[in-house]
Amino acid sequence: MLGHVIQHAIATWGYYAVFSLCALEGFGFFFVPGETALIVASIAAAGPGTHPAQQLSIVWVLVVAFCGAVLGDNFSFWVGHKFGFGLLYRYGPYVKLNFKRLKFIQYLYLRYGRPIVFVGRFIMLLRAWESFLAGANTMPWRKFAPVNAAAILIWVLVWGLGAYALGEASETVLEAVGIAIFVVFCVLFVLGWIYFRRHEDELEAASERALPGPLRPRPEGSRGAKAAKESPAPGKAP
Repeated sequence: MLGHVIQHAIATWGYYAVFSLCALEGFGFFFVPGETALIVASIAAAGPGTHPAQQLSIVWVLVVAFCGAVLGDNFSFWVGHKFGFGLLYRYGPYVKLNFKRLKFIQYLYLRYGRPIVFVGRFIMLLRAWESFLAGANTMPWRKFAPVNAAAILIWVLVWGLGAYALGEASETVLEAVGIAIFVVFCVLFVLGWIYFRRHEDELEAASERALPGPLRPRPEGSRGAKAAKESPAPGKAP
C-alpha cells in the first residue's frame, strides 16, 4: 500500500515528491521511505510515463534526491545541536540511558563521529536519526557536513543509478539489499550490546577518563573533546 502511495505521489508531483520524501526522512521521520522514493523515481526515469510528471530525467532525480537528503540531514543536525543534548539528558534515563551511558555515547561520537555518520546513511532507521545524534553529541558541523554529503552522494548514485539500470526488478533487489544491510547492522548491534554489557564498567571508566566531570556538551576545541580523541580506543588499556 505504501509503495502505491509513493508511486502516486511521484506520478503526480514528480521531483517535488522525491525532494520532499528524502528531506522528511532526513528530518527524523523514520517512517517516510526516502530510499523507496528514490528507487521508484529512478525506475520512472528509465521509461516513458503516462503522466507529464512521470517524464523524469535521471539526472534531476539524483540531484533533487541529493539536495532533499542534505537539507533534511542538516536540519536534523541543527535541531540536535540546539535541543538534542537537553532532551537526552532529561529523558535518556527513562530508556535506560543513564548519565554514564550517555557520556559513553558522547565519547564515541567525539572519537568516531565521521564513520558513524557515514555508515548510518546506508542503514534503515538509523539513517533518520544519525544526524540528530551527531548534533546532540556536539560533533562540529564543519566535520559533519562533508562526510554526510559524501555519504548521501554515494547513496544516491548507487541506489538511483542501480534502479535506473535494472528497471522494475530493481525495486525488489535494492530493497532486499537495504534489508540485508539492516539485518547485518542489527546482528552487529546485538553483539556490540552484549560486549558493552560484559565490559560496561571498563568502557564507562574509559569515557570518564577522557571526559571527566559531569555530563555536559563538549564543543570542539575543549579539553574534553581533545582528550576523547587522544585517549585509547574503548576496551584497550590506556
